[in-house]
Formats: sequence, structure tokens, C-alpha cells
Amino acid sequence: MPSPTNSSITRWSMRSCAKASSSNSSTERKERRRLMTMTQDVAGFAAAFSLRTAPAELLPRVREAFLDSFGVMLAGSREESARIAARWIRIERAEGSCAVIAQRDFRTSPANAALANGVAAHTLDYDHFGHQSAVMVPCVLAAGEAKGCSGRELIEAYIVGVEVSALLAKGMGKEAQGIGLHPAGVCGSLGAAAAAGKIFHLGPEQIQIGLGIAASLTAGLSQNFGTMVKPLHLGNAARNGIMAAQLAAAGFTANPQIFDQAGGFFGALSAEETSEKLGKHFRFLQPGIAFKAYPCPYSSQRAVDAIIKIAERHNMIPDDVTEITCAAAPKTFRVLIHHRPTTSLEAKFSLEYLLAAGLKLRTIDEECFSPEHVNDPEMRGLVEKVRSIDAHLEREIPGEGDVTVQVRTRAAVFEETVTYAPGHPKNPLTWERLAEKYRACARQGEIQEPTLSRSLEMLSRIEDIDDVRDLMRIFATQDLAREQVR
Repeated sequence: MPSPTNSSITRWSMRSCAKASSSNSSTERKERRRLMTMTQDVAGFAAAFSLRTAPAELLPRVREAFLDSFGVMLAGSREESARIAARWIRIERAEGSCAVIAQRDFRTSPANAALANGVAAHTLDYDHFGHQSAVMVPCVLAAGEAKGCSGRELIEAYIVGVEVSALLAKGMGKEAQGIGLHPAGVCGSLGAAAAAGKIFHLGPEQIQIGLGIAASLTAGLSQNFGTMVKPLHLGNAARNGIMAAQLAAAGFTANPQIFDQAGGFFGALSAEETSEKLGKHFRFLQPGIAFKAYPCPYSSQRAVDAIIKIAERHNMIPDDVTEITCAAAPKTFRVLIHHRPTTSLEAKFSLEYLLAAGLKLRTIDEECFSPEHVNDPEMRGLVEKVRSIDAHLEREIPGEGDVTVQVRTRAAVFEETVTYAPGHPKNPLTWERLAEKYRACARQGEIQEPTLSRSLEMLSRIEDIDDVRDLMRIFATQDLAREQVR
């Protein structure tokens, strides 16, 4: 196994720590970039990153994101898509020591556990904007269980995976998304490969190979939004990352410069990005993590918040409504592709349904997507009254900017504008609110006391856990106790 003092780590450490004088710093930076490729940059960062040298304010933000993602995974574990994935894995009979949240009475391989838990983590679309954590939490949990790693090791790998995935997603840009690629599925495999490589203690050169393997496994198409395949994109990415790291450790070969050559990752996507900020600027801090207050796509959160405020403030009656309009920057709602939904999953990806349900039910929670609500004649009538219009704004930034909802009744017009949805870094959810969301998600996932409170306590100080298997074991223990009572 390569020594942690090898050349790629040394290059990354020199780059991140050097204090060059103003007169020669520019020249030195150019020389370092000449000697170092982006793939080496990413691999060196993954291998060398340590919480000991990270900003003090990073860890509290990471705890929040990990808690939120773990809770959403628990809630999603009881959904049909997660159950189907878990049953398929059970049929595969891959041996291992890793827990599957949707079927806690059996264990499987790290890659299969990551797949099943990744599907659960995203099936409700309640995980934070960008979806990096819905890939990385299942990935590092499975790899961490297999390795028996500490909470600190788990968190360090999780940070690496999120940062790498976010960097690559930014590099993909809107052009790649415009042709139908799903960034969380495409970039998630690579971030997961870096995260798993760190947990398995791979050296930088091996992580470069893992990235090369993962780059050819990436997938995810937006036409599958509103179906069970969308969460499969993320479960598949979590599995790909573990498989890529394990294959690299076993001596499998791949192009070690997959980000840097024609026909590589960025060349194939006609995209580009720089890795110079890795380890200096963290996505957790800037721009920050945007959590969801409602279980639906992030692009809809401002509109949902606005319609609920109107409905509550003015005691809206559906029969009185003649029209609902929603004005936002062009392409804000491009992922909301189902305009007349007929299933619960399609309803999550329908602006028309979300606004109709928000007005009629005055909330958006998982119950709102039941077949009874989706097929309710009154709800369908409201859906027909919704239309979206483009507002010509000066800038278009995902997740922020004015979204204005207007409800016209027979007697009056009511309007609400939301710039930052609840959970946005500029309109943040408190730890207490995130903890309450966790409790609600855990209960939805059939987690009972004292397991619920114990898990919340452990996740609140996850970096202090001696062995991540202790965290996963308490969920299996709860189910065993329940069976004994029966």
C-alpha cells in the first residue's frame, strides 16, 4: 500500500500550505499547475485531507448535513423503490457485513449496501440541494462498516466526497444538464470513488485509478425524473464509488488522468473546472448547504413556500380560485417535467401539482403525494388553473432569486414573493429544526424509542464515534427486539 508521504500528497500539501511572497507567488503557482494535473489534485486532496487542518467552522455544518441526509435515508427506506432495491440485493446474496436500512435483518457487501441505501436516501427527494450527501452518506457508511472506521474517518471521507462531487458538478455547467444529464448521478460516482478510496486508505495514485474507473460508470438522465430511476441514479453512484475504489485497490487499471485528456470526463462533457480551491474553500461553508423544508425538488421550494403563505394568510378556498401564476427566472422549473401528474412520483416533479396541493392542503409533506390526493377531482381542477411565466431577471442562480406566486380569486388578487427558501444558507434552518426533521423522518422510517433518541445523540457527535458499526447496529437491534416481542 503506498505510503501517505508519497509525491502526490506532498504536491497537494505544498499547494495548500505554501505562503509565497507577492513578488514570486504568481510564477510559483503557474509552475505548480504545470507539474500537476487536475486528477492528481483531486486524488492528493482526497488522500491528504484531515479535519485537523480544516477550518473550525466546518465541522458544525458537516454534522448538520450528515444528520439531515441520514434522517431522509431512514424515511425513504420504507418507500416502495427502496424496498424493491433491497429485495433485489437480497436475491443477489452477496455476502458482507454492511447494513441495508430498508431490510435491517440481513447484511450484504459494501457496494450493494451503498446501492440500496442510496436509493432510500433520495427516493423522497427530501435531501439537500445538489444531492451530494444522498450519495456520500450511503457510500461512506457502507465502506466504513466494512472497514470498521471511526466517526472521524467517516466524516473526513464524507467531506472529500461532497467537495469533489460538487466541484465536478460545477464544471459540468448548465450545458450538460441541458442535454439531459443528471449531475448527482454523473458526478456522484467520482465523488464516491474519492470518498471510498480515503476510507480504504488508498494512496493518491490508486485514487487516481479509482477516479478513472468511476468516470466510465457514471450515468443519469433527467427524463427519468418522476420515476424510481431518479433515486437509483444516486444509489448507483454510491455503489460505483465503492466498486471503483475496491477494483483500484486490487490492481485494476484505468486512465490515471481522466480529468485532463481529450475524451476524458471534462472533454466528453465539453466542460471545465479548476481544482485549485480544493481544501481551501469548502462547499459546506461557501455557498453553504441548502436544506429542504419540503419533500420535493429544490427548484420548487420557493414557490411552495409562497403558496403556503398565501393559503394560510388569506384562508384560501379552492372553489374561489380562478388562476394561479408563478413567475421565476427562465428554466427555474426545468426539472419539473410532469404537468398533469397521475402518480405520486410524477406529482413531486409537477409545479402545477405542488402549487395546487400547497393551496388546498396548506402544507407539502409526504402525505400530500398519496394517490388519494393526486387523483382528487378538486386537486385536479386546481392543477388546471396553474401556469408558469418567465420573469426576466438580471441573474439566474440555482435556488435563489425572486419567485412570485399570485392567486387570483373572484374577489381579489393575492401575491407572495420568496427570494430564499427555508433552508437556504441565507434563510437557514436551525439545528433544532433539523433535529425535528430528523425525528419526523426517523418515525416515518419506523424507528422507535429509545433507538430514535440514541441515534440522534450519536449523529450529533458523529466525529466521536469509535466504530461506525456501533451506529448501524442499533437499528438492527431495534428490529430484532421488535421480532422477539411478536
